[in-house]
Amino acid sequence: MALSDLFANRMHYFLEHPFEQALALYEASDTKYQSPDVTVIDREIDGRHGAIPIRIYKPASASTPLPVIIWMHGGGFARGTYLMNEGDVISRELSHLGGFVLVNVEYRLVNEKVKFPAPQDDCMDVLDWVHANISTFHERTDAIFVGGVSAGACLAATMAVIDRDRGTHYIAGQLLNCPLVHRDLPDLTPELKSKTDELVPHLVFSNEFVAEINANTISSGNLRDAQSEWWAGDLKNLNDLPPAQIINCEYDSLRASGEKYALQLEAAGVEVEVISQPGVTHAHLNRLPGDCPEVLTTLNDIIRFVSRKV
Repeated sequence: MALSDLFANRMHYFLEHPFEQALALYEASDTKYQSPDVTVIDREIDGRHGAIPIRIYKPASASTPLPVIIWMHGGGFARGTYLMNEGDVISRELSHLGGFVLVNVEYRLVNEKVKFPAPQDDCMDVLDWVHANISTFHERTDAIFVGGVSAGACLAATMAVIDRDRGTHYIAGQLLNCPLVHRDLPDLTPELKSKTDELVPHLVFSNEFVAEINANTISSGNLRDAQSEWWAGDLKNLNDLPPAQIINCEYDSLRASGEKYALQLEAAGVEVEVISQPGVTHAHLNRLPGDCPEVLTTLNDIIRFVSRKV
């Protein structure tokens, strides 16, 4: 499928403007977002590294216990916030359209002082809090899903592994959107290379850039081969993980990681559904639904998957 007009018509900004200005123009919204009728609760929970802000969303009309999705935004582990579209807007829409409770996580970002496993610890602390406390909100503890976008999907995938390894098995399913789950970007197929060749270089994650992102997550004193637990696709044991849905973006070099991980999960006997969302570039869920119809298509796929598992 051809690249959708929304993205194709904005690539020229990178040829005509300095990068930061071009990026702002490329990411600008055309429509104004109006939230559906959901109840929103802001709070902080105690984590091993300090307070963790979360935002809980619930359909305003809900009257019975609902499935819960713990959701993480992307940003290469070093950027972004749970208030960006792919955090806040997506949580509102999934809660309203799917009839779910969303727990949107403001995990710690890596920087010069903060490194892994701090972001992962935050997410696991939220999982433990949800399992221990969500029943006080009258929601289901037997239908907890984890998901996210890009780096957030990486966090979700490794949450499932940690949950398995420690024997708690709280997680009912994984929702991985355009995930980067390998330390090194897998080779692009000729088909995927042809797609990324249609983009301006600024919109393509190169091997070098992926390596830089991942290297920034760990302290320089850590051994490379000791860090594989933070990239689920590098693990040797992927058995007995909860069902996974992997939704890749057609025009995204990181699709190579999502596609490879799907094959790895299948080989390990894990139930996995893999979808390539046509016509979109990386992290299309950071677009408003009014600007990008493919957002609603992806949300409906997520809703269908979760609804089948509960």
